[in-house]
Amino acid sequence: MMYKSLELEKPTTYELEGLEIGVTSNCNFRCDYCCAYHRNDGQSIDAKEIIRVLEELPKLKRVRLSGGEVTLKFQDCVEVVAYCASRGIQTQLNSNGSLLNAERIQQLVEAGLTTIHISFNFTSAEEFSRYYNIHPRIYEKIRENIAMFAATSVDTVLETLLFSETEHHMKEISDHVYQLGVRTHEIQNSIIMDHTGWKSIAAREALKNAVNDLIKHKKEDTVLYFTCMDRFAEKLGFHEQPGVFFPHCIEGKTQLHLHGNGDVLISELCHPVIIGNIYKGTELNKIFSNMPAPLSEFLDRQPCPALDALFPSCE
Repeated sequence: MMYKSLELEKPTTYELEGLEIGVTSNCNFRCDYCCAYHRNDGQSIDAKEIIRVLEELPKLKRVRLSGGEVTLKFQDCVEVVAYCASRGIQTQLNSNGSLLNAERIQQLVEAGLTTIHISFNFTSAEEFSRYYNIHPRIYEKIRENIAMFAATSVDTVLETLLFSETEHHMKEISDHVYQLGVRTHEIQNSIIMDHTGWKSIAAREALKNAVNDLIKHKKEDTVLYFTCMDRFAEKLGFHEQPGVFFPHCIEGKTQLHLHGNGDVLISELCHPVIIGNIYKGTELNKIFSNMPAPLSEFLDRQPCPALDALFPSCE
């Protein structure tokens, strides 16, 4: 199953196939565009409890482990990855990459990790340090860890947020992604997040130019995924071609988010509406056949924050 395979087909029926699990809300970074920065409530969920939840979901195809910084609970991650591998469930770790090392990378490889997903927004230690207020040495460590992962069998994906800080540097970022040995580059469209107050989104023309330039600049052995752009891709003249994809949003449709305190969310990123809690009677294996009202309302309305940011109305 290739990266984002669930998103490459538009959901026609609603069934839980993907689950993102917030293993911990703690993080060693403070990224202002990240929900974990605003919901750093100390909640976490251990491997034993995660596996208990997964055992009740026989049709699950993918598990994403995220945070906060997921590797703060590294051994729990290894246990969950190994369990999922034994069932043939694809696994993805969303990480900032700062707490990895050669030994940890090998453990994840041996456990059967499918995908490592690391944020990559800056091409120099100085830019990185200025924006994140993190010591420049951490940037070099992250680059080393990315290169080590890229040399393994694990699908290594670097994600760049296309926002005001990166919109004019995307080709340079793409070159660095390639130099690190990574051949899968995800470009995440920035959206206004009213619940966090973050509004540093890419301007419409800058986004359009950046996407078109990246497609023209793409090397033959590289795959590009432009996320949160599918609903307006045609309006801006974007078209899929070999190695270029505009994945569908499946959050709330075939994927949900499980927070460490048991809250079930439609999406922690752009629609963090709590639709239930596994410790208060919500059964994940029945959530689409017995929909909570907030989930039903979401599916009826189909909010599109990415489209709202670029066009006057959702169409």
